[in-house]
Amino acid sequence: MSDNRDGEDLSEEEIDEDAILAMLSPEELKELQSEMDVIIAPDENVPVGQRQKDQTEKPPTGSFDHRSLVDYLYWEKESKRMLEEERVPATLLPKEVEKDKATDVNNETTEKVALNLKPENTEKDVDPPSAIEKTAGNNTVESQSVPDSKVAFVNNEDKKENTNLESTLDKIRNNNPSITEVNLNNIENIPKEMLVDYVNALKKNKHVKTFSIANTGADENTAFSLANMLRENRSIATLNIESNFITGKGIVAIIRCLQFNETLTELRFHNQRHMLGHHAEMEISRLLKANNTLLKIGYHFELPGPRMVVTNILTRNLDRQRQLRKEEQRDFYCCCPKLYIW
Repeated sequence: MSDNRDGEDLSEEEIDEDAILAMLSPEELKELQSEMDVIIAPDENVPVGQRQKDQTEKPPTGSFDHRSLVDYLYWEKESKRMLEEERVPATLLPKEVEKDKATDVNNETTEKVALNLKPENTEKDVDPPSAIEKTAGNNTVESQSVPDSKVAFVNNEDKKENTNLESTLDKIRNNNPSITEVNLNNIENIPKEMLVDYVNALKKNKHVKTFSIANTGADENTAFSLANMLRENRSIATLNIESNFITGKGIVAIIRCLQFNETLTELRFHNQRHMLGHHAEMEISRLLKANNTLLKIGYHFELPGPRMVVTNILTRNLDRQRQLRKEEQRDFYCCCPKLYIW
């Protein structure tokens, strides 16, 4: 027994651990360390924070921007606050009394209210515009044949494009009743000054109901001209300014002037070159509370707070239009009761 113990002690003394570790590669050292962490129990005298192995080998993502983080947290807080303010508590209505009313409201609001616009025009109060195109998102997908006497449309392939633009502008200035829709979509080489002239000519026009300038390079000056036009115009029901270079200030200026306008029912301003930003979305949702006629908005809000607020506003306006229709029908039935006697 003593000879065996002496042999074991001798073999342990002959092992050079430092030489063995020096021969290992970095990968083998890591593997050995991971195995030792599993086999050897951690020392209880070492603080818990120092027992953990280093897991911070990920490269840094970049410099820390304190200001952007504060702004993000602020807008998130404001968005949640608006959601709480606009949230209506659920109430249970008696089935016998409120059954008809609830079904009417649900059928109309679920089909008509959407922040992303649909091409179908389902409102009875609004005169259906003789649109020459249907849009899905931001891309033109289908065109319809409409009488030329009702629509002012300019094709990019037409050789007399400038002549058509000028003649249409003259008709709008002269308040020609044959022009009820002006569609300048996708005209890339139209001068900015001519766009402003079109907008200014619509101030006193009483017949144009649809004005579309999507993807025409409209900028901030055009947006401010549109805002001034909407303060005076009383005929345009649909305005499409998608896919342009209008910033949040221009969109806010247009929305601010809608409190003086009671005819516009559809506004589309999605897919601008510049992002509107959180501040612009909050301001849009605040300003729209003063408008009672807008029924459709073509824009996807990034913040959930303004998105919910605008949805509630559109629902309110739709319900108001429905009530006005019922009152008109009731008044008409009272004035002419003999026409509806079976």
